Amino acid sequence: MKKLAESAAGNHAALAQLWARLQALDLDGGASLSFSRRLARDNGWPVDFAHRVVLEYKKFLFLAATCGHPVTPSDEVDQAWHLHLVYTRSYWDELCGQVLGFPLHHGPTRGGAAEGQKFEDWYARTLNSYTAAFGTLPPADIWPEAAVRFGEAPHFRRINLRKHWLLPRPRWPFRRPNGRVELGLLAMLGLLGCGARTPLNPLNWYGPEFLTLFWGLALLLVPVVWWLRRAGRGPETDYAGAPLGTYELVRLSGRGQLVAENAIAALVSTGHAELMSGRQIRRTDAAPPAEPYERTVWDLIRPDGSTELDALLKQAANPNVAALQALDAALEAKGLLLPPARRKQLNRIPLLAALGLSLFGLAKIGVGLHRDRPVGLLCASLLVLAVLAWSYRTAAEAWATGCGTRLLQRFIPEVRADQVAQRRSGGPVSGHLVAVSVAFFGVAELRRWGMGAVAASLAPPPSSDSGDSGGSGCGSSGCEGGCGGCGGCGS
Repeated sequence: MKKLAESAAGNHAALAQLWARLQALDLDGGASLSFSRRLARDNGWPVDFAHRVVLEYKKFLFLAATCGHPVTPSDEVDQAWHLHLVYTRSYWDELCGQVLGFPLHHGPTRGGAAEGQKFEDWYARTLNSYTAAFGTLPPADIWPEAAVRFGEAPHFRRINLRKHWLLPRPRWPFRRPNGRVELGLLAMLGLLGCGARTPLNPLNWYGPEFLTLFWGLALLLVPVVWWLRRAGRGPETDYAGAPLGTYELVRLSGRGQLVAENAIAALVSTGHAELMSGRQIRRTDAAPPAEPYERTVWDLIRPDGSTELDALLKQAANPNVAALQALDAALEAKGLLLPPARRKQLNRIPLLAALGLSLFGLAKIGVGLHRDRPVGLLCASLLVLAVLAWSYRTAAEAWATGCGTRLLQRFIPEVRADQVAQRRSGGPVSGHLVAVSVAFFGVAELRRWGMGAVAASLAPPPSSDSGDSGGSGCGSSGCEGGCGGCGGCGS
């Protein structure tokens, strides 16, 4: 045992010495156009970002020397590797000869599906080893998920900016695999032209024919919008990162809509808070809860019983609450929650589709009024379309990634099994089980634990548009997006 301990200590010391040598490796030197500035110039990056990439490149070198399996860099790190290879003396003599002690060769892909799968697997293993070695997740802007790493990087090209202007392509709020979206739109235009009485001029159609076309296009747009939103979230891959905390799981499920109700139910069930008459709540003398979000909610409750439950729910669910922002940031870093900008893009898709179709209908209304034709049915159709589009956008609001949806779907039977096991044991219900039960199955689930009064208090008022149980299921989280980097989130 002593020899094993001495061996482990020696190995740890050797790794620490290697990382110290890598950190001391000066790639910039005293040149006016330093390594970092050249890297920034060649890639159009800010210099500060290039400095960060250089640090991640050194971490990649550390993994290549220590993790015991083939490694694959991100595209940003690969650009630093390519540039370093140009500095032949620094790379071969200093890095390989003095720092690493062995030659580190750059092996590009040979092409083909098998090679692509191999490098994606290596990349996922590299992300895992990164977390294990450095005790933190790799920065997402330098180590993106696999879908981005192997989806966008192959399209970079070296061009002469003195001879060419660069104009960005129109940015679609979804991914465009192999141009299938454009082909679908062209097919729709083709169908429109083939069926028109006056070629490519449906505004001259009679009312019944135009309404048939209008609602035919609306029905055609339903699967298109569904597919675009699903593709925008990415593939449903298995999550292999670090385990989620209670409120990370609670925040991810049901689009995070019941996170405040979850915390209050858990505080009441564990004796940290007590409901009073008149929809009031007070803090008990119990020690403060250890979970950060529960502690935040607990701090909002006054011990004299003067805290109004409705006001507390509103305060605790405010997106500006620091504990909620921390939960969202952690979920985004793990590739389980879509960033706010991405959610906004995906939520706009049904509204944009309805807007385009509505403009088409409004043009026909204008033609009909000019020709003194009846347009009442078309006006009603536009109203129905607007209501349906807004209802769909609200009910299916984008929230989690595909990896997150898959994770939530896996948790549903696990939570049910925990509920069964708890009822069989007859012991006290844990705050964790109360919180996740409410998150997955709604406030009405509290009645299973003899907390009917709590369920009644936390249920929305009768005038509210939302029920007390329908909006919290895993299926409503809408997490259908990509999580290629999820395999690299854990150690």
